[in-house]
Amino acid sequence: MKGGIYTRQKCVHCEKNLLHDPRRGGCFCPDHPDQRATRFIVKFPGGIYKRFKDYEDAVQELNYLRHEKTSRKKKFNPNDYRSSKPNSFVSLKDKYFSKKKKRISFNKIKYYMDMAADHFGMTNIRDISGADISEYLESIPNISEKTRYNHKTQLINFWNWCLGCGNIITLAEMPTFPDIDYDLGLRKITDWDTQEKMIKKIKEMSYDINPKIWFGIDMLATYTALRPDDLRRVTESSLDSNGILVIYNPTKRKNKFKKVRLVEDHVEEWRSLQQKYPGLPDKPFFRHTKTNGRAKADVVFGINYLYKWWEKAAKEIGLEGVSLYPGTKHTTATETAACLGTEKARAASGLTNKAFDRYCQIENIDALEVATAIRAKKKASIIPINRSRTSK
Repeated sequence: MKGGIYTRQKCVHCEKNLLHDPRRGGCFCPDHPDQRATRFIVKFPGGIYKRFKDYEDAVQELNYLRHEKTSRKKKFNPNDYRSSKPNSFVSLKDKYFSKKKKRISFNKIKYYMDMAADHFGMTNIRDISGADISEYLESIPNISEKTRYNHKTQLINFWNWCLGCGNIITLAEMPTFPDIDYDLGLRKITDWDTQEKMIKKIKEMSYDINPKIWFGIDMLATYTALRPDDLRRVTESSLDSNGILVIYNPTKRKNKFKKVRLVEDHVEEWRSLQQKYPGLPDKPFFRHTKTNGRAKADVVFGINYLYKWWEKAAKEIGLEGVSLYPGTKHTTATETAACLGTEKARAASGLTNKAFDRYCQIENIDALEVATAIRAKKKASIIPINRSRTSK
């Protein structure tokens, strides 16, 4: 039989080790039978090592381990039975983080996984079923179905990582994840006239504080391929001599780069700001030019910095319900599609068809051309009928 029960206690008379005697139910000195152990250790192949104060508890644990080893055979994983619980959700989560910490989206990954760890705790992931996962996802309060879906996606990635490790779970032990349906609602947008009023108001309010605030928002309203967080990755050397802005590791695109050709007045403004606020090539271009409150000079804009300035200007002109992203990117995409057609607007956005169709809130102009052609054809095909009238 594999494994056994031991003790570190010795006989007080002869200093011999106390040996396990299953017939007497304990560990005893071979020469002094009255000397028996009060602390027990269960040792099992694979590095399993557990301490007990009660002999019956130690026997139950040893029998359980032997049964598991026999029934699970090659699927038996010693880590599942160690006191440190290395295959618990919490323990594996930290190892998972070490593989993901260089990702741009690490903070979101950590947020989703920390929430799940608060729920599952030290539970072995082999013991977490699809029903348990479904119950957890449904228990998260005050979130949209899209956010719930994001939580599920991160758990799927985590379990796939566990599967890929090779010795944590098998494919047969992968839980079934629940289906979560969601519809992305259309964000409220504005029009170019209102957008231009917003940009002028932002320039009026912020130019003396830092002209890069207005400049960044004006760029977002001009180039639909840009995202607000892309600007935080732009450095002093990102604009080349041909007026092309090169962004390395842009939002949602690790180990890649994005190129955006700037219009002439933006190139001139960029060069002018570089002369006014010179910096080393690797310094963030969109940075604070001076210390102001919690904002420190030469530190890159915070993730929500431009958003907050947009909100300030919106209050000033009475624009409600339109935040920075839909007010710049979505509005420009929709207005561009109305003027130049969806294909040109789509090409300028640099996005997939699905993503572009979601935020461009105008029917494809090609559909209008088709409808117009059909209507013209139908009218041309009508043959007038001359009805003869018979007199009574």
